[in-house]
Amino acid sequence: MNPHAIRETIMYMFTRSTGAADPVLSDEAAYVIQLILDDLWLWFNNAYGEQARSYKPPPEPEDLPDDPF
Repeated sequence: MNPHAIRETIMYMFTRSTGAADPVLSDEAAYVIQLILDDLWLWFNNAYGEQARSYKPPPEPEDLPDDPF
């Protein structure tokens, strides 16, 4: 499978509406997608990882006590 065919496979997968079934990939396409996702994860983790890990979401209203005093 050439790089153009791999790119077309990736673009087709992410730009169409699919059902519950996963698309069938060649071993090479799965490998290339994994490399892309690994690179994306490393970049994101280096750029925003600390910020994301330090975020504490506010408690949901149902988690708050009725009378805190």
